[in-house]
Amino acid sequence: GANPLRYKKFIPDNSCNGMIDGWWGTAIGSPARSCPFELLLLSVDTSELTDDIAVFVLLRLQNVGHEAASVPWITDPDQIELPDGNGNFDFVEADLRAKIAQDGGTTYFRIPVRLYGAKDAPGSLKEIRPGDYVELRVGVVLDRSAAMLGCQSLRAGQGKLSVTWTESDNRVSYEKCGTHGGSSTATELTSNSVLMSVVRRAGSQ
Repeated sequence: GANPLRYKKFIPDNSCNGMIDGWWGTAIGSPARSCPFELLLLSVDTSELTDDIAVFVLLRLQNVGHEAASVPWITDPDQIELPDGNGNFDFVEADLRAKIAQDGGTTYFRIPVRLYGAKDAPGSLKEIRPGDYVELRVGVVLDRSAAMLGCQSLRAGQGKLSVTWTESDNRVSYEKCGTHGGSSTATELTSNSVLMSVVRRAGSQ
């Protein structure tokens, strides 16, 4: 599964009597910050996508702008959980998802890893200078439990595989009897697509 933030440093006040609340808000339509990056799908280790079998995708995130910029680059959320004296902390998070486009529709699958970064967490943000790039290898699985949208339309045959990188700015506040947080999408990148053969096992369609 994914590696979510687990709020390990939240300690409720004794007066809460076990009554803990928490909520998370998302800013809709918030302005995205400028993004100098391009996401490239370089290769896939097989030409077939089969139910419940992982295929590994090599991605390149390249700075095509004119200034250095940073991306979240660690998978351990504990390292960015650094509440200040008021119980607040900010961090950047990147989620990855795979998209399979076919004539009958499009299916999205969550890639079970999140990347984190925070200014206060040394080494958690990867600076990429203009013209430079980083590469990462991730696994994609045709797993119905991981499907976000369009699972029923996925069928055997050809499909175009691409990957989307969605980066968000987040703030968490630890309060007396609960955790409150909010996020806004900062940028979204979609890679080029690669033609794949989708193989469905008996009973999966």
